[in-house]
Amino acid sequence: MKTVDLNRRVESRIYPIIRFVDRVTWVVLFIMMIMTITDVLLRKFSNISILGTVELTELMMIIVVFSSLAECQVHDGHIKVDLVLKRFSPRVQSLFDVITQSICFFLFSLMTWAIWRHAESMKEWGEVSVDLALPVYPFIYVAVVGCALLALVLFIKALVALSELLES
Repeated sequence: MKTVDLNRRVESRIYPIIRFVDRVTWVVLFIMMIMTITDVLLRKFSNISILGTVELTELMMIIVVFSSLAECQVHDGHIKVDLVLKRFSPRVQSLFDVITQSICFFLFSLMTWAIWRHAESMKEWGEVSVDLALPVYPFIYVAVVGCALLALVLFIKALVALSELLES
């Protein structure tokens, strides 16, 4: 299978889901911004604070961070130090891509599993936030979905790099 064919199939099926999740991140970030600005202005001018603003901001940060990881990886936005690697042939670069993407896929798969277990235990314990008594586990499940999507993108990128390696 050619690299171009693999990329087109993936982009048409999986990347729209990742884009949607990333757009949800934008909305959550906007809400978080409005809530924080409102809280600061209320404290400044009327000495009143919105109960749970800090708590909601912390929980929304989980959504913002983990929901945007996969989209960033789709566009190769994560840090990649290729100062030395640029000097090697495309074949060696593809080999390093296969190795690094595979290792990252494995690590994020483990991370997905570990966070899933943590979310399950939080659900069992009935863990809630301090001020608003919101259940915490749904936000941890968002982290599970974000890590799983990132692992999927890393797996796809490893396959693409492997196909490039085999074609060269």
